[in-house]
Amino acid sequence: MAIALLLLVLLVTEKLLSIWHYLQEAPLWVTFVYATVIMVVAMFIVYLYMAFIKPKPPAKQKLKPIDESSLRDSITQQANRGVDISEAALELEELDKRRSHEKFYISLYGTVSSGKSSFIKALLPEQQIQTHVLSGTTKGIEVYQYKNLAIIDLPGLDDFDADVEKLAIDETLRSHVVVFLTDSDLTQTEMRVISKLRNTKKPMVIALNKSDRFADEEQSQIIQSLKSKTEKKYPVALISTGGQETIIYQDANGKQKKKVQNRDANIEPLLKSIETVVANNPEILNRFRDASMLMLAQNKLNKAEVAYNLQKAEAVIQDYTKKAVFGAMASVAPGSDLVIQGTLATKMVQTICALYEISPKQMEIDAVIRLTGGKLKTSVSLVLAVAGNAMKAFPGIGTAAGGVTHAVSYGMIFNALGHAVLDSISTLGTLDAQATQQKFEENLLGPAQTLAKDLAKMALKIEK
Repeated sequence: MAIALLLLVLLVTEKLLSIWHYLQEAPLWVTFVYATVIMVVAMFIVYLYMAFIKPKPPAKQKLKPIDESSLRDSITQQANRGVDISEAALELEELDKRRSHEKFYISLYGTVSSGKSSFIKALLPEQQIQTHVLSGTTKGIEVYQYKNLAIIDLPGLDDFDADVEKLAIDETLRSHVVVFLTDSDLTQTEMRVISKLRNTKKPMVIALNKSDRFADEEQSQIIQSLKSKTEKKYPVALISTGGQETIIYQDANGKQKKKVQNRDANIEPLLKSIETVVANNPEILNRFRDASMLMLAQNKLNKAEVAYNLQKAEAVIQDYTKKAVFGAMASVAPGSDLVIQGTLATKMVQTICALYEISPKQMEIDAVIRLTGGKLKTSVSLVLAVAGNAMKAFPGIGTAAGGVTHAVSYGMIFNALGHAVLDSISTLGTLDAQATQQKFEENLLGPAQTLAKDLAKMALKIEK
């Protein structure tokens, strides 16, 4: 298609230029009309290029929803492997509980002074509130429940650190709607948190509390700023959660005095904004809540699986490194070891791959061993030097030094190979020979001195 268009463009261009040559002596108006035609044709050519030839940016892949049945089956399978699936299982238990209770969950954000406590008191009949701290949390995340409504009171933004923020975002994903309380224009801390909340895709209402402190013009300016900073994606409600305030005044004698007075609560605008969000389609909010919690469970399962695979892979590498050291104690020449223990290296690679459910072909494993073996030829002297230096920590070993140095060297080689294979599989999802070779070179002479001493201890025990 592109070649055909290019040929067409060249043909049309040649014809237009040849006609232009003959029009040099034509009247001016004819030349002007023809120049206009050329411009139109040129613009059409640009359009064709943009529409057919210019490469289009790759389409964004849509995230597929997590299939709940498959996730539950996967949790069972991973549990049978020995993976710690407790966090993922608890997430699904919480999902089942929230479905059965049929409550509407609101995550409440705000600084310590934004008026969250006053908002909860104004919204829920205090004498009938049921309060409990979320299980597994020690950061003051409380749930206030009344009939079919549940308010998740998250820690004040002043107390946010990485751990608290993660807990808050997770709880947001379990909620239907977010209410973000502020008592002025947004600070940098509040903007950073709102940016994180935007990524959750949850409906959110921004509530400007204590709005009665501002004049009408000030209110308009703050509302405009709030909408601008949040890209007009969220409604802004002007409210007052009540509470008490201290008034400083002068009496008839001119003396300054203080008095505490109650402030009237007015949260109706916020309730209307929430109703508007919910009214769009409450069933969609439930499905979105469910999808978010399934995603949380899947992420926790993935994290547990990664930790389990890494732990098992490290054990495999240590086991085969020990076998390599033991086998190398009987070898004659350091340079021949990789050939002698090629079968052992193959088994180690296959075992690590099996942990990650990867089944490379034998030729792919051979390529890894061949490339790393080639790199080893240029590094043997350095490896032996490191191993020999490690032996200085064990004076008086006598004639065993040569064999032990050899064993330590080969233990370093196997350790580097195992971790290079693990890095390729865990990061790329496949056994890549080139990537493994590069990582092998980095591992071989990286933090080798401590490893060499540990391997020397192992080899000396074998020698005895």
